[in-house]
Amino acid sequence: MRKPLAVVDIPAPDPASPLYDRVATQIPHIAEKVLEAFFARSATYRQLPHQLVDREITEAVTRHLQVFLRALREQRPPAPEELDMQIATAVRRAQQGVPLDIVLSTYHVAATVGWEAMAAVAEPDEIPDLLATVPALLRYLSVAVPAVAGSYLAEQQALHAERREAGRALVAALLTGREAEPLAERIGLELSSHHVVVAVRVETPSVADGADPRLAVHGLVRRLRAELPKHALSALDHDGGTVLLPTTVEGLDQELEDSAELVRTLLTAAGTGLIGGIAAAESREDIPAAARQAADIAELAQRLGRQPGAYVLDDVLLEYQLCRPGPGRKRLARVMDRLSEHPDLLHTLRTFINSDHNRHRTADELHLHRNTLNYRLRRVAELTGYNPADPTDIRLLSASLIVHDLRS
Repeated sequence: MRKPLAVVDIPAPDPASPLYDRVATQIPHIAEKVLEAFFARSATYRQLPHQLVDREITEAVTRHLQVFLRALREQRPPAPEELDMQIATAVRRAQQGVPLDIVLSTYHVAATVGWEAMAAVAEPDEIPDLLATVPALLRYLSVAVPAVAGSYLAEQQALHAERREAGRALVAALLTGREAEPLAERIGLELSSHHVVVAVRVETPSVADGADPRLAVHGLVRRLRAELPKHALSALDHDGGTVLLPTTVEGLDQELEDSAELVRTLLTAAGTGLIGGIAAAESREDIPAAARQAADIAELAQRLGRQPGAYVLDDVLLEYQLCRPGPGRKRLARVMDRLSEHPDLLHTLRTFINSDHNRHRTADELHLHRNTLNYRLRRVAELTGYNPADPTDIRLLSASLIVHDLRS
């Protein structure tokens, strides 16, 4: 049978303990050891400017030790105003890009080094006073660490929002051909020569009865943004938007492939219909034209009822050309206008084209007798002047039907 563990009786701190007085005189030396431990464990801190380390971080560590000893003697947690310097330092670390886990780890490094330094100067009869610092140290960390983390995260969110807005302004400048260099410098970005442009169109997400549609929209946008690669510049909203993927002349083909995969990823994240039109800009000046092309591709795919996913110009090449203004488009539109008052004939022709001009399949699809189908196709020929049974005429009828659908 195991013997019960002995109960360790940890006394309350003695405010007049000589141990605490001796440690107070050792604070500059302890601060140096804490800094040495920071540098030994973190490459991030080794990269900070020496003048910053000598002044700000040394002062912060010294302040921590002083506040801890005062709170220890007074048997209380640190007061909020006593943590002002530590919080201000954490905010600056967020601004400097020091990761939060590194910032928080320094508190535990300082606690470990400080307690070991205290133990090194403790006399045998001061062991109770040394033990009394353990719960006090844990209490100090339980207050200081959440306060610092909260301030760091608040600053990081503000910086992220500022960067996102600056990124949106940069995207707007690039899409309109305006000067973009000052905006890029503001967020520390070096502009690339080549870009892949992705125009995203998203269906409105379905909302359960009683649910707030605004929350569904915000959730959709957050999911989409979370899937973007780090190098992406974006201006996304609830109905889509534009994503710019900077690249180089050597990396353009790979970025085009990756952008198609990105659209598939966004489609999965959206949980609703999403179409991405993709185009390449081989210079910064080409971005506005590439953006218009990508947007046209996405709109065409959506209006033509294509499946959700990624599309490039080759996927809608005929439709893209047919929707360009010009005399040919007008003449094609007039062909199908002759069927506008005969929706049954229009539907029959559409089904015939979609069935690869197979009359048997078309009749089955429309639930028509073969003779009725033949009669309707003859009527199409009479009204339009083009025979669906003729290989040349059916190509023209198909093109006319596309123009009709794009105008609808």
